[in-house]
Amino acid sequence: MNVPILLLDAAWRVDRVITSDRAVELIAGGRVVAASEELAAVYHSPSTTIEVPSVIARLGGIVGPVRGLSCSHRRVRIRDQFECQFVIAGVPCRRRGDSVDHLQPRSLGGPSSWTNLVAACTTCNGMKGDTPFATMSARHGWALRREPHVPSLASIILASTRPQPGWEPYLRAA
Repeated sequence: MNVPILLLDAAWRVDRVITSDRAVELIAGGRVVAASEELAAVYHSPSTTIEVPSVIARLGGIVGPVRGLSCSHRRVRIRDQFECQFVIAGVPCRRRGDSVDHLQPRSLGGPSSWTNLVAACTTCNGMKGDTPFATMSARHGWALRREPHVPSLASIILASTRPQPGWEPYLRAA
């Protein structure tokens, strides 16, 4: 019965999505409090019943300012909706973006950052190889569907899981 639960930090900012099994551990350990009245799950044991709200918040000190969303290949593919981002000769690639391409190749000092990574199909990724995107654009007319950008945490959560109705006010604020 694992359902997604929105976890907030101690300042009630969106932290991440966890499973209801993990939420039960945090609730039983007294490490979180309910942040919504909407129940996502109810767990029963012979001696205890634990109700799991759809949104919970950590207890404890506030660690500091909101940290940036870390960049990973999985999150880049989620941001780009698993679509190959390359447009060749004016025609957008229709293949699934199952790999990630460095626009400025790592071999030439390109960073693994939100603005240097795009989802790509293995065919386009292989054709581009370690050629800088600017060169592919100038010589062969390559373009991008969308400019790479740093997504919000809320957009990644919305794209990677089915949000519960009780999450809406927290995701809107993120």
